[in-house]
Formats: sequence, structure tokens, C-alpha cells
Amino acid sequence: MEKKDWHIVPECYVDTNLVEFLIISHSVNHQKGCNAVAKKMKESNLKNQFAIGIIDNDKRQHSYVSEFTEIAHSEHISLLKHRERPHYFVRISPAMDQFILDCAAEQNINLQDYDLPTQLGEFTKVTKDVNAKDDHRFKSLFKALDGSKEIAMLRSVLNYLNDKQYKCDIAELQKLFG
Repeated sequence: MEKKDWHIVPECYVDTNLVEFLIISHSVNHQKGCNAVAKKMKESNLKNQFAIGIIDNDKRQHSYVSEFTEIAHSEHISLLKHRERPHYFVRISPAMDQFILDCAAEQNINLQDYDLPTQLGEFTKVTKDVNAKDDHRFKSLFKALDGSKEIAMLRSVLNYLNDKQYKCDIAELQKLFG
């Protein structure tokens, strides 16, 4: 039986692919854009349930984000916790496409080896395509990026949140950020 994690809400196709790879899930609650993620968490059946949103650090954030407090951050990853609800945002800076490029550069990985563009503009087009959600090129790249410090941190944070859910400990989460 495939694992379904509807309480995990990524905002983009490549985000969905990466999150499913990192937490070994076959189905998360993909939404299109930061506003849709925030709305899904704030207004749907997730409103009073545990939820994790994965969003880019866009210039314009949904007003719901203002109800959160940052509890930890790294170069690319900020973890925010809602003041009252069991909701978390994992915010990627500046955006998932640049995050992936930076992690590849850190690991000296050439994206051309995965038949992916190396320039941000072209790479972004590929990540925004609906097919990026299941694209085998990204799955192969994510396996190669496994040694990246930021990818390892993202995996640890997502797995901790997903495993502990309502029993998350802020101090333990902060330790994951070193």
C-alpha cells in the first residue's frame, strides 16, 4: 500500500518530487503556489490538524505566514511554527530551483549529466513544468544530492516533523539546524 501524506503540502512540482523522495512517500498534497499552500492549511480540513507547508521565500507571502514565528534557519531553509495551530512552514530561500542549483554546486554535480539545464532561467522552466513532479531526471539528481548538507538537513527536518507531528519539540527541531 502506498504511503499518503496529505498533511504535507508543497507548492511546486519539483518541490513535490523532492519531498516525496526525502520522506519516501508516494503522495503528498501538492498545491500550485505559496498562496494555495497557505489557503489549504488555513481553510481546509487541515485547519486544526497537523500540517507542513513547503514554500519558497517569495517577496509576497500570504497573510497566513505572518501568524508564524521562525524557530530555526540555515543558509537556505527557515522553519516557521504557527503560534497556536500545529502548523509548520519549511521556507526555502530564495526558491527551490536556486536551492537545488546551490546544492548541486556544493557537491560539484554537473546538471548536464542529468540532462538538466545549468542556467537558472532554463532550469526554472523545467522545475515549473507539470512533469517535474515525477521526472526521473530529478529523482536521479536528488539521489546524487544526498550528500549535500542542506538536503540532509531538509530530510531530517521533514522526517522529524512527519514522525512526531503533534509531539514536536522545538529544541529538538533547532538541534537539527546545528
